[in-house]
Amino acid sequence: MQRADIERALCSIWEDLLDTDVTPEDDFFALGGYSLLLVDVVAQARKAGFTLAPDEVFEHKTPRAIAAALLPENADTKPTADPVDADPDFNDVWATGLSPLDVERRSTLTPLTDGGRGTPLFCFHWGAGNIGFVREVVDGFRGERPVYGVESVGLWNRERPSLSLVEMAARYLEDIRTVQPHGPYLLLGPCAGGRLAFEIARVLEREGESVAVLALANSMPPEVTELDPSWGLREFYNFRLASLRRQFGVTSLGAQRERVIKAMIETAKIEPGMDPGDLHWLQAVWAAGNFAQEHYAARHYGGEVTVFQLASTAQREDAKWERVAASVEVHTFEAADTLPLLRDPGFTQILRKKLAAFEQ
Repeated sequence: MQRADIERALCSIWEDLLDTDVTPEDDFFALGGYSLLLVDVVAQARKAGFTLAPDEVFEHKTPRAIAAALLPENADTKPTADPVDADPDFNDVWATGLSPLDVERRSTLTPLTDGGRGTPLFCFHWGAGNIGFVREVVDGFRGERPVYGVESVGLWNRERPSLSLVEMAARYLEDIRTVQPHGPYLLLGPCAGGRLAFEIARVLEREGESVAVLALANSMPPEVTELDPSWGLREFYNFRLASLRRQFGVTSLGAQRERVIKAMIETAKIEPGMDPGDLHWLQAVWAAGNFAQEHYAARHYGGEVTVFQLASTAQREDAKWERVAASVEVHTFEAADTLPLLRDPGFTQILRKKLAAFEQ
């Protein structure tokens, strides 16, 4: 395939996805492109006969520059980052992780409140693996009950997280039972945490336990793909790094670590107090979690699910939880994303009422 062929193919793909005319000099993001749409760009490029990685679009931006970078004869002239500043390869980062056999087991539970009384509420981490961002909103709906966050394995001790959502949920349920051996259970799953909460509710139901509240906030049902299930861990990791580099306007996350970490704390992507040296490891944990999410197969749950959804996804047929749950109560909000949804007074009021029956 020649450079002109790749340029034409990319222009055509972008025109279809962005519904606008595209020239070889047009910037994908200036035209309205965004990170998740790159998944479709990559898939369509594959069908057109050439291999494209999301980070190549992040880096080169226009069909002309991307085509030039993809041609083999340009391989020696492609601009590369200073080796000192370059973000490390996934394999090098993953190799620093530890087997569960070689690390002292750490509980995935973290208290989000100072004590409390009544049935506890368990909140599950989103894609980045952390859960501390929920602290700012729990007082609005918890009543007097204690609230525990469930964090990803590996955030604090470099234990390699599981690549199976079912195994992840089993580990989390073991930790939950150290606090509450039996139901009724109260579960909240924001964003990617929704599938974790759902799987744990399924297991509890199968074992004869009661799940009184299963609340999912801006969470899509199993088998709804946001990225590309055909990707391996390296592809997820590279996508994450490229997305963050664009978001924070840097060419290397590590080279400007202090500014990046400050910004990531402010946007709740990492927790205050985390080791700055773990910056890339935390993105590998993100990659592992997303790999597990993309490969989680749908199974039925016989209980009730309370779904808090964004208006922007409400009309999507694949956003409906009815396919996997016996009873679904849906509330729709004009929120931009997960955090604005959790801060919405309407969300707070509905969830507080749901939980109120279990104060004792």
